Amino acid sequence: MKKLVLFSGFWLLTSFSFAQKVKQLNLPNYDHDKLHFGFSLGFNKADFVIFPQNKANKPDSVWSIDNRPELGFNLGIISDLRLHDYVTLRFLPALAFQERIIQFKIHPTGALQSDSIYIDTKKIESTLLDFPINLKIRSERLNNVSAYLLAGGKFSIDLASQAKTENPEIIKLTNKDLAYEVGFGLDFYLEYFKLSAEMKFCAGFKDRLYHEPTTYSTSISRLFSKLWLFSLNFEG
Repeated sequence: MKKLVLFSGFWLLTSFSFAQKVKQLNLPNYDHDKLHFGFSLGFNKADFVIFPQNKANKPDSVWSIDNRPELGFNLGIISDLRLHDYVTLRFLPALAFQERIIQFKIHPTGALQSDSIYIDTKKIESTLLDFPINLKIRSERLNNVSAYLLAGGKFSIDLASQAKTENPEIIKLTNKDLAYEVGFGLDFYLEYFKLSAEMKFCAGFKDRLYHEPTTYSTSISRLFSKLWLFSLNFEG
């Protein structure tokens, strides 16, 4: 993930430096309009922040818990409201497809030999309706490019939640999440529309685990969402 962030930052800075040579001003009155609409295409890398139960409360059969992020994608609709010359309020409802892996190192209860330990891998898929609201602060436009920072919050509904499913072998998530978001990006003013390249980090602050008396659930104290999102935004 660090390589992706560094590459994105390098690409954005290189594009910004190159854009300084551009002389013809595209969409000269774009930032004076009150409202803009568009759409967003993104790639996400979803993960969990897991807090295991302490040793006294952890089931004897679960020795350790590891998690691994996986790639997914986002599709969103942009509504951007101008509040100030350099400040806008952005609402970007999106459909997000995410996948994460949790691995449990299991030592069967009563087994004496260490070679009886095995890894039980659980794949967790989510289809989310995201409702983020971000405050976007941009720099002064330099020819056809401007940089920006953004911050805000997000409410999500998990359409693929299996919280009510009667299956002790799966990890169940609640169907709602709350998260904060921070990010940065570059706006490129093209001849007919504005293209933005953006990197955003999202961290949940609501426990997503559906707690129940199963081996997997009782081995975890709390579980929070974490996400990196690279997006290309198209606005008219």
